[in-house]
Amino acid sequence: MSNYAIGQQYKSHTVTKGENVYRIAKRYNTTPEAIYKINPTAKDGIKEGQILAIPVVDDQEYKTHVVEKDDTVYNLSKKYNTTPEVIYNLNPEAVNGINLGQVLRIGVIEKNIEENRDVEEQIQDGKSKVLDSLKVLPEEKKIVRYITHKVRRKETLYGIAGKYKITVEDIKKENKRLYSEQIKKKDKIRIPVFAKVETPVEVVKDSIVNRLSVTTTYIIKPKDTRYNIARRHGITIGELERLNPNIDPNLPIGTEIIVPTTVFIPVEETLESGFELYEVPAKETIFNICRTVQISSDSLVKLNPFLVEGLKEGMVITIPKKDTLALDIVAQGKYLTLEDKLYNFNLKKLAVMLPFTLDTLNVETRQQTTDYLKKKPSLRIALDLYSGILIAVDSARVKGITTELNVFDTKKNNNKDYITKLINENNFDEADAVIGPLFQNNLETVAEALNKYNTPVFSPASKRESSLYDNFFQTRPTSAVLQDKIIAFVEKDSIDKNIVIIVQQSPKYEAIKAKLKAKFPEAKIARIEEGNYLYEVHLNKVLDEKKPNWVFLESDDVAMISNVTPLLNAKAESHNITLFTTDKNTAFDDDSIKNEQLSKLHMHYPSLNKEYDKEEVEGEEKKSVSPFVKRYIKEYGVEPNNWAVRGFDITYDILMRLGTADDLYHSVSFEGVTEYEETKFNYTKKIIGGYYNNAAYLIKFDNDLKLTLVE
Repeated sequence: MSNYAIGQQYKSHTVTKGENVYRIAKRYNTTPEAIYKINPTAKDGIKEGQILAIPVVDDQEYKTHVVEKDDTVYNLSKKYNTTPEVIYNLNPEAVNGINLGQVLRIGVIEKNIEENRDVEEQIQDGKSKVLDSLKVLPEEKKIVRYITHKVRRKETLYGIAGKYKITVEDIKKENKRLYSEQIKKKDKIRIPVFAKVETPVEVVKDSIVNRLSVTTTYIIKPKDTRYNIARRHGITIGELERLNPNIDPNLPIGTEIIVPTTVFIPVEETLESGFELYEVPAKETIFNICRTVQISSDSLVKLNPFLVEGLKEGMVITIPKKDTLALDIVAQGKYLTLEDKLYNFNLKKLAVMLPFTLDTLNVETRQQTTDYLKKKPSLRIALDLYSGILIAVDSARVKGITTELNVFDTKKNNNKDYITKLINENNFDEADAVIGPLFQNNLETVAEALNKYNTPVFSPASKRESSLYDNFFQTRPTSAVLQDKIIAFVEKDSIDKNIVIIVQQSPKYEAIKAKLKAKFPEAKIARIEEGNYLYEVHLNKVLDEKKPNWVFLESDDVAMISNVTPLLNAKAESHNITLFTTDKNTAFDDDSIKNEQLSKLHMHYPSLNKEYDKEEVEGEEKKSVSPFVKRYIKEYGVEPNNWAVRGFDITYDILMRLGTADDLYHSVSFEGVTEYEETKFNYTKKIIGGYYNNAAYLIKFDNDLKLTLVE
């Protein structure tokens, strides 16, 4: 098949039994992303006999092999009548070893071209061969000296070759044992230094044509970003930076960098229906762009993740077209079902670091254990999280994802020396992810120690972010994320509403008060007396009988909440009142605060958990039991609490992401939200620091004390 516009060529492929998109991409030297772009329905799975359109890269097809138990590169070379050198050249990542389930290219599928060409083409080929024979052959590279390189932890031949701007084959020729052995930490290998040849460097053009080799050079051009370069070469930003450890973050035009040779995907081909490209003019701002296309800054960054590095003149970004459904697509977000897209079945290595304090617990004495647990809330949380983690590991195993789980006791808060010793004595650099510790200070210690290995560290409980470490993943939506969730909800429907702000008198509430006033400049501020008391006469001044009154109540003072909510309920007899809060803290759960009053006011609040009545049949509540809950009850004999559910959701999401990507940094580039039992995840990179989860729920009290999921 051939197709349109830019002259892109396609061929058809009939899916055979056992194939998946990843393996097909390997065969045709393209990427799953390129195949999904042409065949959108393939994202939902493919089946035997289905016909897919495949982009033609170099008009070559490759034999592929799925690695089985006891396979080695040497054995496969014998089996397929080739050499280890060919397999390594076709699969540069294999220099680090091969893993069960990995798809390897083994060799080129030969084609009988002569039978399908006419005489004129053959004559033309003959002329070309004569001309080629008259060309001067390039001189063999001359070695002028050698460098001894000591292999460091996690280094690969691929990365070392990139560092010295040579190929893997150049290194192997001078270190013959590397044709059959893998490099190890502290190995010393010879690196050839070649004489400089005064020939122009061939620039890799921005096209979909591919040249097969281990690495090549690329010249930075105007409008390039790290994200675009990495995406169009089929690698992650982290991998690009590992190939170019000294890369200038400003990407000066004309700079030469190292990239793997793979499929180049023009930006136009990655656009979905309803979107278009926009070239950033001088003095443009993100605020102006968002106002013009009528989307939030978060949505714009989701469409263009590289914007976390800043907006620059000449950038080409993706924006929604006007008068299309694209705005709805951005606003609502897409939900990802990762279980349907698994392809990376390598063994996953997780480390769990929680404060079990087992050295001071006598588990043989039941009463002492019970008393100890009552006095140690951190231990109770740790045990609940861990119980959910175990169920997640077992659930992922059913999907084909096996996990090596290593558990470490962090003992107590502010335990830097002990945790540093733990890390130094164990192979944390080999972990795909670390879950924990529980306390922020210990989290910072772990993130700092593992940042040099780029090992992701997930915070399971703390609400605080890290502004220092790029490998820090904040799983709980922060207070700012929760605030923005409900403010955005009110903001998009605030026309003809009387916005009222009732805020506790306290320095800690000045920031949210200022934020609400900035978002709703026409809002009315209720006067609060000393002692955080609201008089009815002051409430009357800010309410409107003719308009719906949307009231923000911001407080953690039980006395103030128990004073304000009855007043609002009384006024609800004559006024249309809806209650909102950006923080439903524990004060709202106090016995003196009546849920009946919150229900009557239809109070809306943001939540990190899916707190709602999940199923109702014929007016009678019916509790739906998920497979996780069933498995948990079977394993432990009780229903899981919020911390157990949280442990499951975080861990299962990590394992599913690892099963559908090269690593966790690759997985967070996927557009969309993942959701499990009571939590959803959508990780976004901060400009300075790590990743935060900007996915949250919006809950409201409905009639008859029923909780309803709004968003």
